[in-house]
Amino acid sequence: MSELLDRHIPILRYDSQGSFAADSPAIMTNRIGPGGDPANLLKRADGTVLASAAGGRHRPRLKLGFLGPRRYGDDSRVARSDHLDAVGGDYVLQAREMHRGEFADRVYGHEIGADDGGAWLQYWLFYLYNDKAFLGFGLHEGDWEMAQVRIGPDGEPREMTFAQHNHGQRCDWDAVEKHGEQPIVYVARGSQASYPFAGRHDAPIVPDHADGRGAEVSPTLEPVGDEAPGWVGWPGRWGSSRARNVAESNSPRGPAHQDKWSHPTTFHEESDPVEARRLAAEAPPTPPAPAIEVRREGDRAVIAYRFEAPARPAPAQLLLTLDSPGDGLPPATYAKPVDDPAGEYEHPLPLEDRPYEVRVSAADERGEVSEPVVLPLQASGPHL
Repeated sequence: MSELLDRHIPILRYDSQGSFAADSPAIMTNRIGPGGDPANLLKRADGTVLASAAGGRHRPRLKLGFLGPRRYGDDSRVARSDHLDAVGGDYVLQAREMHRGEFADRVYGHEIGADDGGAWLQYWLFYLYNDKAFLGFGLHEGDWEMAQVRIGPDGEPREMTFAQHNHGQRCDWDAVEKHGEQPIVYVARGSQASYPFAGRHDAPIVPDHADGRGAEVSPTLEPVGDEAPGWVGWPGRWGSSRARNVAESNSPRGPAHQDKWSHPTTFHEESDPVEARRLAAEAPPTPPAPAIEVRREGDRAVIAYRFEAPARPAPAQLLLTLDSPGDGLPPATYAKPVDDPAGEYEHPLPLEDRPYEVRVSAADERGEVSEPVVLPLQASGPHL
């Protein structure tokens, strides 16, 4: 393991309504649903199934190690048009289900020499799904994100670059928030874009929000250098999503098939400085937060909401989050259209016998989001 890669592992500060954590890409290849069905798949472009996470008599078992740059684990040929398919549909529940053990909280470190005798330290992060969590923008299975640190010839960090959508931002090392020698990366809600500080950030179509009030995690480093595992060079797509309009995106290719993997200097130089207008220091008005009440009905939470009419700017979506900080799992956030100024919503997350926090915010049609309203939801049972 590179001492430099280990020294500067980013600390991730998540948004309080973000549902996806940086985990091993094995959460995509290895997932088998409860009871053994459904199981995630590896497919050709024509839909032919090459492997399944469940395996079978006539079908290879799909695991992370099955993937390779030219051949699969059964020696069949790799095609660039191949893709993984996360079967099932509820990505929020799948992400919570797979956030465990050897899969949870992983970052993949890649060190590249720089022309001046220094180095670039890249930290690649995999998320199961990209979902801005409102208005249906940016949806796609699989999400590779990255942040990188430039090390000078003297071995000291000089600059940092934060990957965001199809672009990035850069800043001097002195401008980065840190714990010791570890930089802090703020993870945007839903999009998982990386930012150097908390707040609202301009982004394509609708803004990103990264409040930094969720979990703070120093992920486990797994170096991927010259002898990287085969999956790093696999040319297929990490998901089955195909863009049908400007609001959607294709599932991404893996780290070694993104330009910034081999051209970190170019990526840094083409990124915006943090002083650019994309930081959105002056945010426009947000919709008002609703008044809420919450109760348990069986193993579900029912959230009642009410807006004072007329609410301006008009809310278009509610973002409804259940989180039990003691369970070590990401929050579960779902979006619901606001059709009426008052109503109820049954949250899809099955409840355990533990206390939860309920967070509800409102988003308007521009993607501007209110501060969340937070209420406790107590555990059930005779101990209350």
